[in-house]
Amino acid sequence: MQVTSLTGQPVQLVRQYDLFFDIDFSGLSFTGKATVDLDTTGDISLDVVGLQVKSVKHGNRNLPYKQTSNAVEIKTGKFSGPLDIEFSGKVSENFTGFYKASYGDGYILTTHLEAVQARKLFPCLDHPAFKAVFKLVVRTGPDLKVISNMPVESEEVRANKKVVSFKQTPKMSTYLFYLGVGKFVEEHNRHGQTHLYAAHARPKGSIKTEFSFEAAQKVLDYYESYFGIPYQLPKLHQVAVPEFAYGAMENWGAITYREILMHVDQNTSVRAKKAVAGVIAHEIAHMWFGDLVTMKWWDDIWLNESFATFMGHHAVDQGYPQWKVWQDFVRTQTSGAMGRDGLRSTHPIEARVKNPEEIEELFDEISYGKGASILRMIEAYIGPDKFQKGVAKYLEKFRYSNASGQDLWSHLQEASGTDVNRIMEAWISKPGFPIITATLSDKKLNLEQERFLMAGGIEKQSWPVPVTMMVDGKPQSLLLDKEKAQVNIGPSPKSLKLNVDQTGFYIVHYQGGELQGLLWKSRLSPLDKWGLISDAKALLLSGRMPIREYLSLLERFRKDEEYLPMFEISDQLELLHVLAPEKMRDTSRRFHTDQLKTLQAKTDENSIMLKGIVAGRLTLIDDAYAKEQGSKIKDLASVDPDMKRPVVMGYARSSNDYNGLIDRFKKSATDEERLRYLEGLASFNKPDLVAKALDYSLSGQVKKQDVRNIVAYSTSNADARSVTWEWFKTNIEKLETMYQGTAQLSSIMRAYISIAGVGRVDEAESLFNQYPVPAADATLERLRIYDRLARSIMATS
Repeated sequence: MQVTSLTGQPVQLVRQYDLFFDIDFSGLSFTGKATVDLDTTGDISLDVVGLQVKSVKHGNRNLPYKQTSNAVEIKTGKFSGPLDIEFSGKVSENFTGFYKASYGDGYILTTHLEAVQARKLFPCLDHPAFKAVFKLVVRTGPDLKVISNMPVESEEVRANKKVVSFKQTPKMSTYLFYLGVGKFVEEHNRHGQTHLYAAHARPKGSIKTEFSFEAAQKVLDYYESYFGIPYQLPKLHQVAVPEFAYGAMENWGAITYREILMHVDQNTSVRAKKAVAGVIAHEIAHMWFGDLVTMKWWDDIWLNESFATFMGHHAVDQGYPQWKVWQDFVRTQTSGAMGRDGLRSTHPIEARVKNPEEIEELFDEISYGKGASILRMIEAYIGPDKFQKGVAKYLEKFRYSNASGQDLWSHLQEASGTDVNRIMEAWISKPGFPIITATLSDKKLNLEQERFLMAGGIEKQSWPVPVTMMVDGKPQSLLLDKEKAQVNIGPSPKSLKLNVDQTGFYIVHYQGGELQGLLWKSRLSPLDKWGLISDAKALLLSGRMPIREYLSLLERFRKDEEYLPMFEISDQLELLHVLAPEKMRDTSRRFHTDQLKTLQAKTDENSIMLKGIVAGRLTLIDDAYAKEQGSKIKDLASVDPDMKRPVVMGYARSSNDYNGLIDRFKKSATDEERLRYLEGLASFNKPDLVAKALDYSLSGQVKKQDVRNIVAYSTSNADARSVTWEWFKTNIEKLETMYQGTAQLSSIMRAYISIAGVGRVDEAESLFNQYPVPAADATLERLRIYDRLARSIMATS
């Protein structure tokens, strides 16, 4: 495929990369040779960052070149054939390119090349549309193992050096290349003809991989059946990386994960186990959607991520139906996306990317959660069978190639005979989403849509919205593609609920006593209940619903015993308590105490998980309960895994034993244990101890990937809001450097600093004027919204 028009490059085609690396593991450096076989109509520019190019040759002929900070410009003229480029580089200390991932006294070297970091490892055309085959040879220390995308072809030790040659890959994009070097422990399993491997750098048996193998086998079964295309490579590694900015990465044939996402044993909580299955399902979905078929350019990164998010939930639901993961989907993915997309400082799903620096910021709630929620809406609109048929044909047509969102819509439209193109183009090209105001008049239902803005105000805009409703227990639907519509619902309806099972990405505001009466007479599924509670939060935040009306709505669900509505109420009350602790403590304590009583008698895994979360939140607002839980610390080993968090948190609040928790943290054997003690360290009721714990997180004793967690934990502690803000203000430069190239700082700011900064809006504006980091606008906008709500709650009598 010619990609000149996409890149502005004279290069027409890259056929192959032959790569050789000589890696000095202890010296943290490498030399290399890349033979790039390509066709070009003129002089070329290869992407290179942080490498020193030594020579460029064609055969025996040296070619003139000039190296800049981000490229090597080579005088080739019109050219077809191989270029030999010799280079050297140093191993990175941050999370990108070829980097050092430390554990205890050791480390591995591993790559993370998405989005445009392959150029830090070898000179290349680092663009997803330039797909090529890769042939790799690595020379390194004799006691080290090397892992890459394909199986090892040959391995020998020469002159006290190990030389490992790998089989050639199929055509793939540069960002999917993988190289890992270290003292890996490898375990083997199978899925049909595919060899499965789990690799990690810990002592044998310390990372339990049985469940990660099981989950991989289940989701491979599901995807091969759903897509109608077998997994394409002879093997699949799942590699546990001790330090990793993201949760995982879909390198073709060699997926990398944080260690916590591969380890499950008898001490693993249900919460962690669900996360393991979910992330494995997401990454393996990419083996088809992203790896086999890749977006043409990063404008369509959402297509990769939203599809993997959406299909991952399908796969886990198939493999572990008892978890009801579509309920988790709306509470996390849909809710998170609406929380981001309700801001003016959002972006369309399909965001125009002009330069590489913009790409990382697109790995956010819009590309994952909103995109996945829109796919769920379209699947419900055209029907699951037609959706599957369209997806399978799309993958078959574009395998080993590149495609755009438009290509997928065309296949879904062809499979369903519906106007998918028009609907999807509207949803992906515009920022934001609608709020639909519903009223009754003259026995008709009036629907009016506009853009929902969390900051308040009105913006007239419309989307083609697949509206579903249940009237007297019977389904109705329409495509609301203009600002207003009237729906005939019969002369005397007894019940009515819009957005059935919350498949639509919109908020509903029911106005008028008669309509609200019909709503509360409806038979509501857990997803419907979640929708009403979630929409109420949005209405509260935007100033459309007073706090008293909001609390009255919550009161309707106070005795509800279903997992999803209980979880959503707990989430919301946690936030409101942190924003206005004096006013919200009693309400939050009452709800959480009632929920805990309800959950005590339940034994299903979702209830076990939720009981641990509710108990943890109760320790932060009920000193007596914290003391009761904290008293179990000496017998922590015998406590149910999901209840260990509240025990540690309760112990922290009732003892303020900083040194004791630090000691337990240092002795922890697994990441889940370490995070448990970090949460304890952030839960003290003495703010100076939380400040000390936050400083400890940057001392080198805590994994850099876990700093975000302690910020999340301290933000949930109303006693620590002030010290969390001061710590962030002091360390913003350090955090920016630590997370450079990963967009992790942006995520931390939007999620947590927008809460920690409440009461300090002017101070925050000054800080972000001084440090205009990405996501400052969204953080400030959300902070102003939370600050307004906090002041409003505090003003109520």
